[in-house]
Amino acid sequence: MNPNFLNPISTLIFSMTTLGKGFTTSLTVTVTEEHLASRLDIDAGERFPNVLSTPWLIAHLERAAAKALHPLLQDGQLSVGSRVVFDHFAPTPLGATFTAYAKFTGMEGPLYLFDLWAEDAGGAIGKGTHARAVVPGVAVEKRAAKRLGQTA
Repeated sequence: MNPNFLNPISTLIFSMTTLGKGFTTSLTVTVTEEHLASRLDIDAGERFPNVLSTPWLIAHLERAAAKALHPLLQDGQLSVGSRVVFDHFAPTPLGATFTAYAKFTGMEGPLYLFDLWAEDAGGAIGKGTHARAVVPGVAVEKRAAKRLGQTA
């Protein structure tokens, strides 16, 4: 991550307020049509199963990690994902419920590190790691616009 992306003052202030190692958050989600891998059948001949897609599973795991950081955010700050390493090893069908977990494991510079895992009624469906940074919200949008030669 580009260190200039982070506001040094807000990073310093935020880093002084930390989570306890082992702090865990979770959220429970029911698999709906929009979560299915088969929704990725965009081009002719593409076939994906009618089960929870990996992108949606990871999105909900990121939400669980963001939930852990939310109480620490100051006005104008938000947390953004910067790295995900994840193995999705069991399918979850339409209508089933799964729980996404994020456990804070420590810091790596300005990054908050998490262990991630998810379970449904049949047991574990995936596990991995995740890193998040806390940044000023407007900085994210300005940086995105700058990448495309736009002004925010």
